Amino acid sequence: MIESVNNEKVKFYKKLRDKKYILEYKKYIVEGDHLVEEAYKAGILEEVLKLDSSSCDYSGVKTTILGTSALKSISKLNSVPDVMGVVRLKESKEIKGRKIVLLDNVQDPGNVGTIIRSALAFNVSTVIFSEDSVSLYNDKMIRSSEGTIFKMNVVRMNILEAIKKIKKEGIKVYYADMNGNINLDEAKISDYALVLGSEGQGISESVKKLSDESISISMSSNVESLNVSVCGGIIMYKFR
Repeated sequence: MIESVNNEKVKFYKKLRDKKYILEYKKYIVEGDHLVEEAYKAGILEEVLKLDSSSCDYSGVKTTILGTSALKSISKLNSVPDVMGVVRLKESKEIKGRKIVLLDNVQDPGNVGTIIRSALAFNVSTVIFSEDSVSLYNDKMIRSSEGTIFKMNVVRMNILEAIKKIKKEGIKVYYADMNGNINLDEAKISDYALVLGSEGQGISESVKKLSDESISISMSSNVESLNVSVCGGIIMYKFR
């Protein structure tokens, strides 16, 4: 058992909470039984860190026993779980499938995690993060996704280049807009790429110009707009 917070291994685990070292080592930390379990199922769990009292057992995965103080020094949560995982950074370079969601400067990690959960639920094959969207290893985003990000094909790239590649495959690109020229109730679409914009600024003008159509959702005049994750979930459900 490793007790000291100054142990070299503990120092290394703490580095894996920092962007510089995450990118260097291509791995990061997740916390709690559920995320560790989902990472294990996805085949990207490299090591388990746990208290001696924890009963979890992941066959074939290296396990390190830590004392409470050592585990607490690694955690970012107020309530420290009794198990954490070292997870391989999963990022694809290939846009797969014909149901695709693109995030245009979407920054809120809670929204992005929810979008990924909806995408997996409604048969989306790839989620593309623009270069200015939230990071792929953001702790809150991963927790909000409930680990579904481990199962999704995720690509980070220039969004304009992504749209051009998608259109070459004969897939139309739509973006969500309150004043869209297609009403979601009347749309009959199977293959699609859907762009969801940032919480504050919406879809960038350059993305609008490159897209094929815009989609609006009918709703009560008592509501000015929908949260980006709610909007995305409704559209993805319709086109599932």
